[in-house]
Amino acid sequence: MAQSRITIIGTGLIGTSIGLGLAKREGRQYEIIGADRDRSSAKTAKKLGAIDKEVGSLEEAVEGAGLVILATPVMAARQILQDAAKYFAAGVVITDVCSTKADIMRWAQEFLPENVNFIGGHPMAGKEKSGPDAATPDLFKGATWAMTPSPRADERAVGVVLGLIESLGATALYIDPSEHDQYAAAVSHLPLVVSVALFRMVRDSQGWEDASLLAGPGFRDLTRLASGDPTMSRDIMITNREAVLHWITRLQTELTTIKEAIQTGHEPVYDLFRSTQFDRDTFIANPPERRVPEGVAPPSAQDAMGRLFVGGLYDKLKEATDRLSANPPKPDEAKLKRELGIDDRL
Repeated sequence: MAQSRITIIGTGLIGTSIGLGLAKREGRQYEIIGADRDRSSAKTAKKLGAIDKEVGSLEEAVEGAGLVILATPVMAARQILQDAAKYFAAGVVITDVCSTKADIMRWAQEFLPENVNFIGGHPMAGKEKSGPDAATPDLFKGATWAMTPSPRADERAVGVVLGLIESLGATALYIDPSEHDQYAAAVSHLPLVVSVALFRMVRDSQGWEDASLLAGPGFRDLTRLASGDPTMSRDIMITNREAVLHWITRLQTELTTIKEAIQTGHEPVYDLFRSTQFDRDTFIANPPERRVPEGVAPPSAQDAMGRLFVGGLYDKLKEATDRLSANPPKPDEAKLKRELGIDDRL
């Protein structure tokens, strides 16, 4: 049986971490192809073991791929969808890890042929450091991974991406693209803005030299996101402009409320901090439950990968295995396998 392919386009922190997670799966039946316009990044990913082969063109990258993962900033993903559309094989599953979803879902609808399946994705995980050297195979463990399937995507394709997410240790969250962008602006993109604003404010003050000596873990933690990839940050602000502006306005209102409480002093200040502490502690202690596409049960990672890379034979294999597990093997076991077309050498 020819080896099947998973292609990762973009071998930075996220793409390389995905590759590392997929590469460590025991008995994998797929080859991992990597491509990046920065060839040195792809070569590093290969050296780290995240990809099996590095290629230099989109045509080479997607040729024969059953699953293609776009792990680039969102504006670069747009160009890839447009340029690679003619190379995608019929039935291929394409997903992305971009920070905004409404625009890329629209571009997928515009540029991709009807016989491919696009499933939007966004893992809520990362680091302030970028590049393949910062990648780890457990980056997504316990993280929420947003999913925004295209209306044209079939149930099998949704199952494949659910299986990918599960295999990397994340939890899938099915969400509307516009809803994703609105809430991601609040919990991910606004913190980036705040991180940048706080660092710039203190850095540009006359007392920076003395203040920097007092900058402990709190300041470093709150400004961590300012060290992120500026290209990704720019693309987020371009593709989610209105939602980010909305939450900046909300933040300004909240800062005014806090300012007025501090000006009043005593109990109003205590009440504000105490009520917020209670609400946050409740949120941490009782995390929300995930939502999945209606009618699609999350497959095990083994099932999803098996169906993608072994095809219809996988279900025959699994059905036979389940049947044999439920009933002790009998003398006619070999006959059953022959009837199902199962080859013991697989």
